Amino acid sequence: MYIARIKNPRGFNFFLRESRKKDAGFVFQDLFDLGPCPGQWVRYPGRNAFYLDEDMVDSVMDLAQNFDMDLLEDLFWPWVRPDIRRAVETFRNRSFSGRARLTDSEKEGLLKSTHAFDKRRAHYLKFGNMDQGPLENMPPALFKDLIHKSRDEIEQGFMAREAVLRAREVKSYVYAIFDIQSFFSGFLAKKMPQAMDQNKVEAHFLKELCRLNKDLFGLDSRLDTYMIRYLIMFFDHEYAHTTLLEEMERDFKFRHRSFSAPPKPSMQTQKACAIFEMDKSELKTLSKRGLTRRYRKLAGKAHPDRGGSHEDFIKLNNAFEALLAKLK
Repeated sequence: MYIARIKNPRGFNFFLRESRKKDAGFVFQDLFDLGPCPGQWVRYPGRNAFYLDEDMVDSVMDLAQNFDMDLLEDLFWPWVRPDIRRAVETFRNRSFSGRARLTDSEKEGLLKSTHAFDKRRAHYLKFGNMDQGPLENMPPALFKDLIHKSRDEIEQGFMAREAVLRAREVKSYVYAIFDIQSFFSGFLAKKMPQAMDQNKVEAHFLKELCRLNKDLFGLDSRLDTYMIRYLIMFFDHEYAHTTLLEEMERDFKFRHRSFSAPPKPSMQTQKACAIFEMDKSELKTLSKRGLTRRYRKLAGKAHPDRGGSHEDFIKLNNAFEALLAKLK
């Protein structure tokens, strides 16, 4: 059993549904119309307790092939009042038991039976990685929640999980799950889709959208509602900003940076002394402190903010560096 959220002209309507085996696959069956809010079927007898509407439960029991009361309560859990959830959550968690590990044959069966489109979606929503690698290398455990379910239940599950995507992730997500990168060569196709020819990207996306629409839903003349959502997600969002090219540039400069020492002042001592208004003999009697004191006095006159010229101030600084190096 699962709860499906279906859009209508006035908003959304919720249905309690069940996946049932038919021929070689699974189809869904409506069990109960929950209306615009499933929470209306939750009852509160008082204190820290809740139960589900008895008439609704009886109706579901009559129609469901595999009725499970615990599962039914789990499905309505998101709509239970927050204060009640806080009060009883500890007791619910005590009854949780981990799932058994998959056997090798079960893993092999999962890889064979899971559609490639579902594999890519499950992988991205788990790891957030556009470069997903070969499908056969994906962990089979990612797909164990997709078995024995109708296409409708699978799509409802992915819709719920896609709600956590941030707006800047949406377009990259669609680009990755429709495997658009496979139509291009080079690492940018896997790392930076906005660097590709967008006319070609859009053409390949539309082609894959129609192919999957026929493959998953058997439709040629129109798009299924579940496919329309990807059309909207792709064209109504922008790619996330990436600093990939900037990072590549920084890495290149870092690898090729030079560690050579800065060049020594090239100004001749005689010219530097002339700028400092003294001769070489006077320089021999100066200490570094004395030279610095003279520099500050001359800089006060040569500084552009005090009426000096920019060129003269640069010459004074170069002369100071040359004379300071001479004293050392």
